[in-house]
Amino acid sequence: MAEITFAILTVSDTCAKGEKVDTSGPALKELISDTSTKVGNILKGNVICTAIVPDDKDTIMKYLISRSDKYKANVILTTGGTGFSKRDVTPEATKKVINKEAPGMFTAMLIAGLEKTSMAMLSRAVCGIRNKTLIINLPGSRNAVEECLTALAPVIPHAVDLITDRKALIAETHKVMEHTESSLLSQHAGPSTVTLYKNVAQRHRQSPFPMISVEEAMELIRKNVPKAETEVVNTKDAYGRILAKDVYSFYDLPPFRASIKDGYAVLASDGKGRRKVLCGVTAGSEPFSTLLKAGTCVRVNTGAPVPEGATAVVQVEDTNLISENSDKTEEEEIEIMTEPAVGQDIRPIGCDIEKESLVLNAYTNIGPTEIGLLAACGVKEVTVTKLPSIGVLSTGNELQEIGQRLEPACVYDSNRITLITLLKENDFTALDFGISVDEEMVLISKMQHALQKVDVLVTTGSVSMGDRDLLKPILQEYFKATIHFGRVNMKPGKPTTFATCTFNNRRKYILCLPGNPVSAVVTARLFLLTLLNEMIDNLWKPIIVKAKLTSSYKLDPRPEYARAILEWNNEDLPLAYSTGNQISSKLLSCKGANALLMLPGRTEKKRKLNEGEIVPAMLIGFT
Repeated sequence: MAEITFAILTVSDTCAKGEKVDTSGPALKELISDTSTKVGNILKGNVICTAIVPDDKDTIMKYLISRSDKYKANVILTTGGTGFSKRDVTPEATKKVINKEAPGMFTAMLIAGLEKTSMAMLSRAVCGIRNKTLIINLPGSRNAVEECLTALAPVIPHAVDLITDRKALIAETHKVMEHTESSLLSQHAGPSTVTLYKNVAQRHRQSPFPMISVEEAMELIRKNVPKAETEVVNTKDAYGRILAKDVYSFYDLPPFRASIKDGYAVLASDGKGRRKVLCGVTAGSEPFSTLLKAGTCVRVNTGAPVPEGATAVVQVEDTNLISENSDKTEEEEIEIMTEPAVGQDIRPIGCDIEKESLVLNAYTNIGPTEIGLLAACGVKEVTVTKLPSIGVLSTGNELQEIGQRLEPACVYDSNRITLITLLKENDFTALDFGISVDEEMVLISKMQHALQKVDVLVTTGSVSMGDRDLLKPILQEYFKATIHFGRVNMKPGKPTTFATCTFNNRRKYILCLPGNPVSAVVTARLFLLTLLNEMIDNLWKPIIVKAKLTSSYKLDPRPEYARAILEWNNEDLPLAYSTGNQISSKLLSCKGANALLMLPGRTEKKRKLNEGEIVPAMLIGFT
């Protein structure tokens, strides 16, 4: 989701002098950033700066200009100074710095306030735009601040999109509004039936969905994923999961002074020379309970507790045996051949990890090392983000299951097994929902069955412009889904579609990929992995490097993701070798590929890339 940055300004003579504690400013910050609240869940804001200033017009103006022009805050919220008293000048200062007023926002606040108290009509608040910043004057009281911001929160994200010219997000919001209005009309009119194309002549000749960039599509996916759900799991089952909370150690590590070497615990002050061996201490045994005295030592193993009073450990290689007991099973006296130093080969208590110290940060991907750290610190259970349930469904009259006798004009379905394996490679498990023919009721039934079991449904096929491409109208008409995008400016993968809907009172995510095998694989790497990692708060991003072409490429009008093999030789950059014909139906072009070359769209000035030119390349298959 696109982050909205906020700046908060408390305007108050008494708060600026320290005579009164500011409560409105902190309340605003909490409302904006706490996603567990209604307002916070809408805004998902990041407060980048706060300040308290006196009721002085020039000071207020200086702050507003700075936070807009220098800090580039999307929204500035002021609290205080909007009333009738002589010192209330926040509206006057705001009017001086804005380019446009937004009276509708003040009206919304006024209506919300009047529902609580008639005194709300005494507010003179101003709302407006300075360059790419929305400035909103809020009242000074904590309760009024919450009431007014609650009234404005639903429109602030769209207002920011409009001000900052985020075209894809603007279009998506408009589609949601249209969908909501049509849903309300259908509710009043009674239940509706699915209305799809009755014949080929009725199909669209041009796609009704705007063509958006890959970056805009990624942003729409992130924008429509809410805060991840969490669960508690046993540490031994936490491999591959994402930590939802910081983890602190329950114990010091080591919890006792431990020997680093197999040798002898001694007093460093004794220096070289002979020592009487009192006993031996092994790892896991009780520490030697008697205080070590001059001229004595205790034999210790690696990891064993060092006796009280000992100040060094001398490794066994730096000693000689002087005498042993009568049956030659125990040492009685040894000689230290080197000068020991204080602290030598002793691990102090907590030298690796101190008790209650931070061990792992939230959002950490838990691997083998992290599992070991958690165990070493005594952490039996951890809070992690929940994994989404995923299903994969192929569509197409021409598809057959592997192992069946291949019928005329049919092909084996390779998409499903490829995508399920790709998900497995990235630590996700998917349910296999088989193949659906391109028949309206069959496809609806298959999707219903899948959505009863999974959070994310991935389909391949039935999203292009053919008369049997039914998915988009089915999503809209039957499932009342919001299609956030239905065309992406890329090759391969133009018809890729992302939609959300409510099914059985739960939010569902549907990613419809093209049916051509290469298109399905490329778009899954770009969009499916982005969606799933966003749902689990994984900060994963694809690795992009620069690569040198070893052959020329004719550019397509759309940006292209060409399969390639990168080889690192003695060159400064890896060399990119084409995998052959890049047609989207040819899965063989993915064989051995370890990168997607990110080729730019063709322009009048640039129609071809030549051997030796440098292009960005997205690494694939690297873990």
